Amino acid sequence: MKILLTTILILFSVFNYGQVDSTDHIGKELQDCLDSSENYSTKRMTDCVNTATEKWDAELNKAYKELLDLLMAEQKEKLKISQREWIEFRDKEIEFSNQLYYDLEGTMWIPVAAQTKLDLTKKRTIELESFISVLTLNK
Repeated sequence: MKILLTTILILFSVFNYGQVDSTDHIGKELQDCLDSSENYSTKRMTDCVNTATEKWDAELNKAYKELLDLLMAEQKEKLKISQREWIEFRDKEIEFSNQLYYDLEGTMWIPVAAQTKLDLTKKRTIELESFISVLTLNK
């Protein structure tokens, strides 16, 4: 059961991102946490996912601020609107996935539900970082 849950979390991440990026230190820390024998309970696995989500959220905020500093006034306003709408989307998506997974039988779905926020946060961070890369390369 514990191995099944770990496998589900890994596969969910791989399907979302195509492959595990070896440069993703947060992902490596998450995998190390999930692989630890002391973390084979649902609560501990969920804690691992939540810790990784917090780290991605910090990266997201850092990228958002860095991107804002690179933009002109009109672009900044559009980014602010986009970010507010993304947060609204993220929250609704988490609400949906929580309902879906919590209605399934078994506690193994709790960390899978937690993975939704991690995946959304990581994806948005990567999107913002790609904008930063484009702007810094064209200067």
